[in-house]
Amino acid sequence: IHPESGGPHAAPIDGLKCLGRNDFMMGEFWARSNTHRYNEEHRLFIKQSASAAHIYGKRFVAGEGPTSIGPQWERSPKDLKSVFDRNFCEGINRFYWHGFTSSPKEFGLPGNEYFAGTHFNPNVTWWNQSKSFVDYLARGSYLLSHGLFNADVVIYYGDDVPVFANRKKIPEELGFGYDYDDCNAEVILTRMDVKNGKLVLPDGMSYHLLRLPERKAISLNVLKKIEQLVKNGATVVGPKPITSTGLEGYPGSNKLVQEIADKLWGDCDGSTITDHSYGKGLVVWGKSMRQVLANKGIKPDFTFKSSQDSTQLDYIHRSVEGAEIYYVVNRLSRHGIHDTKYRYITDLPDRFERIDCSFRIGGKVPELWDPMNGNIEKVAVYKEENGRIIVPLDLEPEGSQFVIFRNDIDDSRIVSLKKDDKSIFPVSNSVPELFSSIKIINDSSGYKLETFESGSYEIKFSNDKSKSIKIDNWENKNVISGEWDVSFDPEWGAPEEEVFEKLISWTESKVEGIKYYSGTAEYVKTFVFQEVSSVGEMKFYIDLGNIQELADVQLNGKALGVFWMPPFIADITDVIKIGENELSIKVTNLWPNRLIGDQSLSENKRFTKTNIHKFKKDDPLRISGLLGPVKIVSSKIIKIK
Repeated sequence: IHPESGGPHAAPIDGLKCLGRNDFMMGEFWARSNTHRYNEEHRLFIKQSASAAHIYGKRFVAGEGPTSIGPQWERSPKDLKSVFDRNFCEGINRFYWHGFTSSPKEFGLPGNEYFAGTHFNPNVTWWNQSKSFVDYLARGSYLLSHGLFNADVVIYYGDDVPVFANRKKIPEELGFGYDYDDCNAEVILTRMDVKNGKLVLPDGMSYHLLRLPERKAISLNVLKKIEQLVKNGATVVGPKPITSTGLEGYPGSNKLVQEIADKLWGDCDGSTITDHSYGKGLVVWGKSMRQVLANKGIKPDFTFKSSQDSTQLDYIHRSVEGAEIYYVVNRLSRHGIHDTKYRYITDLPDRFERIDCSFRIGGKVPELWDPMNGNIEKVAVYKEENGRIIVPLDLEPEGSQFVIFRNDIDDSRIVSLKKDDKSIFPVSNSVPELFSSIKIINDSSGYKLETFESGSYEIKFSNDKSKSIKIDNWENKNVISGEWDVSFDPEWGAPEEEVFEKLISWTESKVEGIKYYSGTAEYVKTFVFQEVSSVGEMKFYIDLGNIQELADVQLNGKALGVFWMPPFIADITDVIKIGENELSIKVTNLWPNRLIGDQSLSENKRFTKTNIHKFKKDDPLRISGLLGPVKIVSSKIIKIK
């Protein structure tokens, strides 16, 4: 069973306790919106489910979403990635899509739909191109359902009802870089113990400290268990209670609470005296969790240094036998920066991030596991300092990477990289470009430098050896210009074939059937690729520029994949050839344009049929098609070692 038995909305329950009865811990989450549930407090309800799974020993954290009210066929995969990544970092590893509507053929297209939810069924325009998007969800779900969640703190949220712990809210006193689970009285009473100074649960979860709520009252039974935990070596942080919750045993229960509290807190007053030892353990009142962890020598699990100000990252860490799994997410998006209520206040053109990520891992080689395409890459550039591994990452807007540690460290790693005397690693204040200009490849043939820019490069190894490389200018960008042959599906009102003299949005076309077209159109182009005069090995990429919304791409009959998230770039080194090349780009947009266009037609001449009556004839159209510019980009490959 997997009901949403922990809410998320108000009910007279202990949310964690109710979820603890499930096989799958079930929550929900909503797509980002400017009009409905625009702040995180009202749209993210996964952290409670994740905490319940962790403290009750269950593997799967499920969530219904991405729910929405208002948008109808107006969300493409790229509009949703940020909310999925956010929920991965909350702890989800199983998605229950809201919603998949059964709409028989006789109901037409786009067919009948429920009023809420993000529509995803064979009637959406991008159904046939959805596999790569679903694969991304599957890769993340798979990796994040293994091992144990890694948290330093367990937070007791009290025993009042109603009581919920809906979304991930890192307490200010804990700060970024540490993670936590919420827990309830039942788990403390029946599942929590102490081993080697850590709070442990029978399924393997462990925590460095227990945080109590900022309340004067506490359950007498919980306080008795806390006394036992501290006596056996636990660290507890929080105020001294002075009364018992409820009326059971009153007034004697109040006296017992005060007697136990006097033993545990001793002469702590929360200001001048903040620590008190009891048995093998420690009670702290008046210090932050971050201070307590620092005093115990426990450094943050994850930190970073960025080339820019206002960088916003999120992460989650799971430990599995023989490996440490981190998922790192760039939360700054194509939509801009958010204020405290997460409304958009600043639009940024493209918020790429170049960051040095520091992990509380030592002696292991980092690997990058790309959730977008499944590529696994052994990191060549990283260093170890004070028992931590520091790894450089380039993240596109709303980009994400798995960083996984498995094998023992390699003594020949690269620890420093400079270009024209400017440090690339460790990171400096240089802002990364759209297409990362420098990459170190570590494969069976050794270390190689791949670069898209001329310049002087300085590379230093961990054994203090170094190498200098100078690369001269070369022509590395070739725009594919001129006419494009574009074919449409005439069943949806567009001409079967049209010649585009330049790449424009379909909405700018003077042909109404194209202006209001929804579906897939194929762009075909024959272009000549001339041999590049250069010394050494080269690689070639195709950069499609701007696509609205997603595209299935082939070059010379070879599938390059479905592009659903920018930047729309693919390696074509083994596909492109000297002379003529045939490029096919099948671009798919969403339903709104055709639905809007149909509002000017009589009902018997409309192309669409649906029970949803939202769109008006004067509604703005959604930019669609291949906007480009389409370029062939080259890089140079230089052997380092």
